[in-house]
Amino acid sequence: MSLLVTFLVDRLGVSRLAGASIGWAVIALVGWGAGFGVYEFIKHKGADEIRAKIEKGNQDAIHKGTDARMSLDECIDAGGVYDFGRQRCNAATTGPR
Repeated sequence: MSLLVTFLVDRLGVSRLAGASIGWAVIALVGWGAGFGVYEFIKHKGADEIRAKIEKGNQDAIHKGTDARMSLDECIDAGGVYDFGRQRCNAATTGPR
């Protein structure tokens, strides 16, 4: 710290008290910046992990729903119309009427 104060006093031409105050302010600012950077990194990493988990759950639900739909033969037998573009059965009943 003494070297920093001496450097500031020589360069800026201020008193030792002002140089020490500036030195401590610089140290506090660097410490605050490092702490804030670590906080932001941890916050965004956690948010990305949660977002990925939710997206995986959504994709799994979509695949399960699509797999549970009727096949072409089951759709025709139930009186529905099979949509080849979406690979799904439209307007078919899933149970007895």
